[in-house]
Amino acid sequence: MRHPFFNMTRLVLEEGEVDFQLLDGRQGVVVTIGPNTTIFDRPGRSVSKWPGMVNLLHKSPHLIPHRPRIMDELNFLNRILWGGGDVKFNIIRAISSQSEVLLTAGDGNIVHKIDLSELTKDGAPPLLFLQPNYLCSSSNVEITSQACSPSIMSWARAPYVYVARPKDPQPQHSILCLSGRTMVWSERLEPGERRRIALGNVIAATENIVCTLQPTDTTGAEGEFSESSGEALFSPGRSETGSGCFDRKALRRQMARDFSDSVKILFNSIRAREGFFVCELTNQSDRPSFIYIQLNKTSLYGGSGLIGVIIRMMSSLFRWGDAVLRS
Repeated sequence: MRHPFFNMTRLVLEEGEVDFQLLDGRQGVVVTIGPNTTIFDRPGRSVSKWPGMVNLLHKSPHLIPHRPRIMDELNFLNRILWGGGDVKFNIIRAISSQSEVLLTAGDGNIVHKIDLSELTKDGAPPLLFLQPNYLCSSSNVEITSQACSPSIMSWARAPYVYVARPKDPQPQHSILCLSGRTMVWSERLEPGERRRIALGNVIAATENIVCTLQPTDTTGAEGEFSESSGEALFSPGRSETGSGCFDRKALRRQMARDFSDSVKILFNSIRAREGFFVCELTNQSDRPSFIYIQLNKTSLYGGSGLIGVIIRMMSSLFRWGDAVLRS
């Protein structure tokens, strides 16, 4: 097996330029970083890097507003408990000369590289993805956390997901690398198209995807879909467009209903033990949408933070109970 840093056509990058080169089996990625240039990466994924690079911990790939100290403490608690608040990754910076770093996708995982600038050119909205699947990104990608609506909760099974978008209005090579099990591929859905994906296999989807949990014993026919999910559908922009028409009490009631629906969906997906429900993903917008699917999945998942640990423990308990009943 050849050295992962060996490249027959050695790149020469200028300041601000970055190149992401996947390994042959996609178990990792070699990132070539130009002089005085940075990338973000997930803690613990760096295997080897050249001298002359510095690692900065707990930095945010988005603008952090000035706020009182108490708000910073509450933001920290939000991140620890629920996986929300400010996003914190590592920064790898090449100081004075071009350098390379090797990042691993993790045991049993492979890397999938996404050019967000290409999605933007196709007219797609920002990309939502599961927090544990993040690997690395270029510095011109903005990543923030977003609370899950009932639609997002249907495929994410977590209180928060990450949202990735290019920082520049006319982006060029805004790269995001995700890690998934065994194999990861993408599907483009035109307006009106839909897919049925097993619960736990969807790792990312654009904001214009509407998702509901559907029993596996249904066929997914158009009439059946409309009847079973007519009130459960949730468009990401629906609350914003209607906020000007309702007073604050109505908006709070709507938020309470969305929270109740999200908790119910979360509990049903935990209790379902994958195989009883599928994710029905539909593009109900007038723009193209993209979904990213992993061929296999970890036995347990549930976002980050303390609540993610609790979700995984509850899932394990239900699986253990199901195994006892079958024995």
